[in-house]
Amino acid sequence: MSKFFHYDKSTGQVVEGHAPVEERGGDWPALECYASGVHASQAQELRNFFAARGESIEVSNEGNPIYTSPGQRRRCLKMRGMYDRNDFC
Repeated sequence: MSKFFHYDKSTGQVVEGHAPVEERGGDWPALECYASGVHASQAQELRNFFAARGESIEVSNEGNPIYTSPGQRRRCLKMRGMYDRNDFC
């Protein structure tokens, strides 16, 4: 059986066991989603679609929506009839 060691910041020593998982902050990087994008000629239509439904989503000139949070991404995919099976929630 394998043993795991990690550096414990509070004691300043290397100890046996798994390191505690550090929680990520609320920072979610802006994600340009190529999979849910549209053709560049339809970018304005997608902007209008989101605006008509109360979502403030930036859409790149190439037609890719740029999501700023996981919840926003889920909502916007759902309203377009899409679902990400690799989503973590």
